[in-house]
Amino acid sequence: MVANLRFHIIYLALFAGIVGIIFLHKLPNNKAKSVVAMIWFSVLTEFVGLNFTKWTNLLNYVVFNFYILVSFSYYIFLLRKLLNSMKFKYIASFFLISFFLFFLVNRLFFDLGINRIDTISFALGISFVVFLSCRYFFETVNSNKIMDFQKSIYFWFIIGVLLFHVPFLPFMLSLEWFLIDYNENVLSLILFFLNLLMYCCFIIGFVWSEKKYNY
Repeated sequence: MVANLRFHIIYLALFAGIVGIIFLHKLPNNKAKSVVAMIWFSVLTEFVGLNFTKWTNLLNYVVFNFYILVSFSYYIFLLRKLLNSMKFKYIASFFLISFFLFFLVNRLFFDLGINRIDTISFALGISFVVFLSCRYFFETVNSNKIMDFQKSIYFWFIIGVLLFHVPFLPFMLSLEWFLIDYNENVLSLILFFLNLLMYCCFIIGFVWSEKKYNY
C-alpha cells in the first residue's frame, strides 16, 4: 500500500494545476502564468512516466531525466526574472547555461546509461536554485515588499520547490552512493510527502496571492 503512494503524486499535481487555472485571473503576465504551465508540465511528466514502460518496454528514467533538465532550467530562468540585481541576473544566466551544458556533457560523454537518474545534474540544479533563492529572499526582505511577501505567487512557488528538492537531495545521494539500502516503501512515502508539501505551497500561493503582487 505505502509503496503505491508515489503513483498518486500525479493527482497532487493535477489538483494544483486545476487550482492554478481557477485562479489564473490573479496571474497578470506570462511570467506568472508560466508557474501554472510548469505545474501542468509536471502532470504530463507524471502521466508519461507512469505509462512509459508499458508503451516502450523501457524503464522511465529517461522521462524523469528530461524533467530534471526542463524543471531546473525553468526554476533558474524564473529566479533570474525575479531578481533585481543585474550582477545576480548575470550569475543566473551563467548558472542556466552551465547547467544546460553540464547536463548535455554528462549525457553525451559519460556512460550514465538510460536506466538511472542523473543525480549529479539534480544536485547541481538544486545548488544553483538554492543560491538564487537565497538572493531572492534577501532582496525581498530588504525591499518594500517585506510586509506583503506572502501575497506573491512567486514566494510560495519558490518555497514549494525548495521544500521538495532540498530534503530529497540527501536521500537521493545516499541511495546513489549506497549509504542506505533501497526501500521502496520509504522512497514512496518520502516522495509523496515532499510532493504534498510542494503542491500545498503552490495551492496556497494561488489562493492567497493578490494580482498586484504577481507582476
